[in-house]
Amino acid sequence: MDNNDIYLVSEKLRQESRSMYNRLRSIDADAQFVTHVSEMLTEYPVIANERCGVWYVDPQLAHSDTVYFKSTDGHTNNWKFSLRRANTHIFPILAQYNGCILVDSTRKGKRMPDSFSRTIPIWCAVWNTAVKILRNTEWDCKLYTPPRVVSESENSHMSKLVPVFADMLLKSGIDVRELTKEMKKPVRPIWITRDHRLTIPPDFTDAEFCPIVCVSASSTQDCSDGFMYVQGAADDHELWAGKLTPQLFWKYKEQLLGNKNTMEIVDQVVNIDQDVQGSGGVSFIRNTNVAVGRQMATSVPGFDAVISCGERMDSSEKHLCLSIHDSKKGQTEMATAIPLALQFVEPFMRNDSRILVCCAQGTNLSVSIALAILTKYTDDNGQFQVNERNMITKQMIQNRLLWITTSHAKARGSLFERALGLMQNEWRRMEHERMEWEVERIRLKAKISASEKRIAQLSTLYTVSQKHVAMLETMLKGGTKGEVKHVASEVKQAANEARQAVKEVSGIGVADIVEVTRGTRERGRKLLEQCMEEIEALTNGVDLQPPEIMAAPLESLRRGEFSSVNSKGDTSSGSLGVPKDTDEPQLNGIIESDRSASDSLLLVSAHMPKRTSDDEESQPEQRPIRRISEQRRRRRMSLTVDEVDNAQWHETRVLAGHMDCVRAISVQNDLMASAADDGLVVIWDLAQKPRARARDMAPKSICRGHLAAATSVVLGADCVYAGGLDSTVRAWTLPTDSTSASDDVTGVFPAREFVGHTDAVWSVALAPRVSLLASASADATCRIWSTDSRMSSTPLCATWTSGKQVPTCVSFTDDGARLTIGYDSGTVDVRDMAAANNPVMFDCGSRITQIARYDNVYAVACVSGVVHLCDSRTGASVLSTGISAYPKPHVVTAVDISSNSSVVTGGSDGVVKWWDWRRPLTSVCEIRAHKQKADEGVCAVAYAAGGVLSAGADSLIKLFQQ
Repeated sequence: MDNNDIYLVSEKLRQESRSMYNRLRSIDADAQFVTHVSEMLTEYPVIANERCGVWYVDPQLAHSDTVYFKSTDGHTNNWKFSLRRANTHIFPILAQYNGCILVDSTRKGKRMPDSFSRTIPIWCAVWNTAVKILRNTEWDCKLYTPPRVVSESENSHMSKLVPVFADMLLKSGIDVRELTKEMKKPVRPIWITRDHRLTIPPDFTDAEFCPIVCVSASSTQDCSDGFMYVQGAADDHELWAGKLTPQLFWKYKEQLLGNKNTMEIVDQVVNIDQDVQGSGGVSFIRNTNVAVGRQMATSVPGFDAVISCGERMDSSEKHLCLSIHDSKKGQTEMATAIPLALQFVEPFMRNDSRILVCCAQGTNLSVSIALAILTKYTDDNGQFQVNERNMITKQMIQNRLLWITTSHAKARGSLFERALGLMQNEWRRMEHERMEWEVERIRLKAKISASEKRIAQLSTLYTVSQKHVAMLETMLKGGTKGEVKHVASEVKQAANEARQAVKEVSGIGVADIVEVTRGTRERGRKLLEQCMEEIEALTNGVDLQPPEIMAAPLESLRRGEFSSVNSKGDTSSGSLGVPKDTDEPQLNGIIESDRSASDSLLLVSAHMPKRTSDDEESQPEQRPIRRISEQRRRRRMSLTVDEVDNAQWHETRVLAGHMDCVRAISVQNDLMASAADDGLVVIWDLAQKPRARARDMAPKSICRGHLAAATSVVLGADCVYAGGLDSTVRAWTLPTDSTSASDDVTGVFPAREFVGHTDAVWSVALAPRVSLLASASADATCRIWSTDSRMSSTPLCATWTSGKQVPTCVSFTDDGARLTIGYDSGTVDVRDMAAANNPVMFDCGSRITQIARYDNVYAVACVSGVVHLCDSRTGASVLSTGISAYPKPHVVTAVDISSNSSVVTGGSDGVVKWWDWRRPLTSVCEIRAHKQKADEGVCAVAYAAGGVLSAGADSLIKLFQQ
């Protein structure tokens, strides 16, 4: 027997040991210990801790209420007191019975769950501290933990957090004084495990505390009798129990434990007991008309609208059915369910109608939907209010959650985090849009202000020019000296008023604001100087030049020359102060004292003598030859390939337009599209010049529409397509050349939606020649869609499956004749679209993360850290061993291949590597491009015109060029 056979046998034994029959027998054995403890402490009610503890308590012994103390709240270095799991409903029970028994279990390797050893002790200490602060009396608020489970050091660290948690509790809005007014003693945990042999019942009558007896039902030792014992068998029951519930188990326990073929018995039991989930337990939330409960029906007397979560039922005008699993899978389904529920319930909320939100247990799904409704449509007083643009903060959601937990004692809400995340994600999107509009408003105000200044400047200059024209006309017509002086005085006064008006508007002079061309600016300056000299001459009684000479400055300015009046009144003409007799430009006297340094440089550079084409041919430019020493030449030749290429590849641009991890990029000509976890698809124009003194640039368009993270994107001729965690593929029209990111017209709503997948879409590929789109999803299907607008009503063309293999990536050939699909099993299929049932298959050995193609060669990236190069026609490997790109534990997360035998890869360590696949042993260049975030680094790479693009978990996109 080889190692593979041994592994298969051991795996089969392990699965058999954890079969449903062994789990149910183990639960029954543990439940007998719970019954024994309850018989020893008959004065205390038995309360199950959700979710696992419900299986171990006989309904005939159990109290009608349950509690929810989560183990994750007590994980080491992550201790917290959750206001969402305040369990306030337990205080009336403690006051009535002076104690209680809580039941839970744990998996193999522990004596008790973290919820008993850490979460409940913290809960007791926090409430005791809050009571002591309110009553201002002696009250034991010490943190008690099991000594052989929690060390003294850990106890000390947790004790320092208790006052902080108590202050948070007092400020939360929970009426601590009212809830604990009947409490006579502080609460304190007591622990009982299977290691204890209870022969004499413990007596807490004279104790100075109110005991909370924590019973850990599981045993650390094998206590089986005719079956294989599983410690903590009820944990994660949604993974093994199917439709079997704790109520069904206890009702049909004899039948279930009497036959090892348990699955068939479970199906029979579910079919027999259709009403096992029953009705009742309806609770209105505070003073609102929203109620939660277990009434699973399409209509309920006394309610105007019903929202049922769980089993698929027919929806109607007054009934909405949301198909959500009461398990971890429901976290993804909640993203689609909450928007539907909010849209359905809004007209009923406006009319002040009574609404029931129900699920099978009335503790989880219905509570999460009710939380979203109350957050969206109620104010702080419980009255109707549409919170579309309000800041949906964590505190707002927390207040609504307190309403639910205090009104509905059985509210468990393991999906609260998902509902809370969705509501906060909605707020982040609205806040992002608000900030964009605010920035746009400021930009437009600045533009309007600049335009107003410009209009004022041009208006004043126009007034001065009109006055000057009138003066010149008077002179040319031979007006008297008095008339000329009168017009000159008006011109001088108008010029002073113009300068003062411009300074009041802008705070600076005309010459510093009016930025026209270099020649226009210089001509305007010289013209104003000439006008002022003429005005001075007229007002001081200086004889004026004849009209033909006065016209000379205007013509000379057009030619780039000027005329000036010296102190003697003589006029000299030249090329900006350059004597005609000299060859070199004379700069003295050109730069005036009142000009800025920048204006001086403009004057000098604008009027330097220019070389003609004949001169260039006759006098070729001679560049000095730079000599390189022999030692430096040898040092250059001794450089390794890595050093030379590292010097060549460098970062030239950083694109920051996303708020979370960028999952995918797609390049077409000068356009690039990026998809990220923030749900946005951003279009970039790579031909756009970067911003001044920066390497980044603004996006061309931002596309919104996905309700969750966008995981994949592909660019088409006129549309961009993106798939996401919301199980849909959405398409947006590409922006035109005149569209900017501030317009954002084309990206507000998707142009098309491709709906059909039931789980996250991991990858999309486009074949534009045949108008086909392929999508790979976590629902183990690959779907082919038509992008032709004429088939918008029925775009689905085909659905392909490959057993239980989950496709992770897809890629079309240029002509759309073949489609390549990568699976999580490591298999790659190359399917001919005309004969999809006979694919070319090759195995890469581990999960496929990405596929890149050039011509008939595919580069396949695997989680093993290896990049395989394969021929799509035959399935043969181009390289026998592949490219070992990244050592374990890092994986290859991105790959692309170009026409010059170059391959670029990205890894989870944040490093981008360049390879020559003809020499695959060592990389050509390595650059640490992105920071790691949650074991993710580089998420996508792509060759672009003139460089390589990479996207990473740090929400950045970088361009590398040589």
